[in-house]
Amino acid sequence: MAEAKGKRARAVKAAAEAAGVDISKDLVDAGKAINKEELDRINKRITKAGGTAVSFEETARGFQPPVEQVSAEEAARRAAQEVEDARIQSQRTDWVEYLTQVFSAYGLETLAPKIREYVQDGFTPDTVTLKLQETPEYQQRFSGNTARRKAGLPVLSPAEYLAVESSYKQIMRSAGLPTGFYDTPEDFSQFIGVDVSPSELKERVDIAAQTIEGADPFFKQQLKEFYNLNDGDMIAYALDSNRALPTIQRQAQAAQFGAEAARQGLQTTKTMAETYAGLGITQEQARAGFEQVAMVQPEAERLSQVFAGQAPVVGLEETTAAVFGGEQSAEYKKRLQRLSEMEQSLFAGQSGVGAGSLARKQTGQF
Repeated sequence: MAEAKGKRARAVKAAAEAAGVDISKDLVDAGKAINKEELDRINKRITKAGGTAVSFEETARGFQPPVEQVSAEEAARRAAQEVEDARIQSQRTDWVEYLTQVFSAYGLETLAPKIREYVQDGFTPDTVTLKLQETPEYQQRFSGNTARRKAGLPVLSPAEYLAVESSYKQIMRSAGLPTGFYDTPEDFSQFIGVDVSPSELKERVDIAAQTIEGADPFFKQQLKEFYNLNDGDMIAYALDSNRALPTIQRQAQAAQFGAEAARQGLQTTKTMAETYAGLGITQEQARAGFEQVAMVQPEAERLSQVFAGQAPVVGLEETTAAVFGGEQSAEYKKRLQRLSEMEQSLFAGQSGVGAGSLARKQTGQF
């Protein structure tokens, strides 16, 4: 008897739970008898909650929630929908993994939560990509494109942008520039924003690399004397995206010109060095030319003192112009020739400038 009471109580409780009705207070324990009056009262609560009333006979057998009856067509439709839902969920999982990998390659791992959110909201990868491009994180990562857009330059695709950055990095590493110096996305965005090509950057880096430790001390000394630039200053100066490359090149060439003069114990001015750099005199040409100037100039100055008042003065500036060309070069060559002739006349053919030193030392130049 007690077993039957317990079975009935459990059945009624199951029916109530199926309807979402709590009758735990009505059933003190599983052994409480459930008569028809008590069942009617509980059934009212069940039907009021939208559930299905249970008969006294059903409670005796043990209640089972009613099984929904569906047609074969509906069952097939539901099965197909379950398959489609699983396919979509799998596809979305694949999209999340793919987009997370792509944006991680951009250095934007922090966008992974947004990727999951957008994909689960039903957006396609193309739409998700467009939405992510509007985020502050993306705008900061590709800030060079913002500058390009403002300047009226074409915006680079992520692949193009990363390819340019990769070229920049390789150029920096090959030149041996210090770690941490112009090697971050923020640094590169400055170059990308003003459309500095990898080839132009290489020219800048080559100029800057000349000042790294172990470089030509004469060159570095001229940079300091002409432009008050030390090693670090020159690297930063050459890589400053706001400075025009031609100006940087001209100043580096001027320092090279002055360095070759200093190598021979001669001292040029910044104006003179910039003038000859502007004529396209290379460092190799400057070296060969100043070797000759160093041989000719002391003798020319000595003779200028000997014949003071009788012939125009010939000093470093005049001798340099006679060797390298440029404005008044022809006039200065005539001055040297005049000194040579005057020396020959004075010393009966034993001139140290003309037939002697100057004539021999000037061979091939003037």
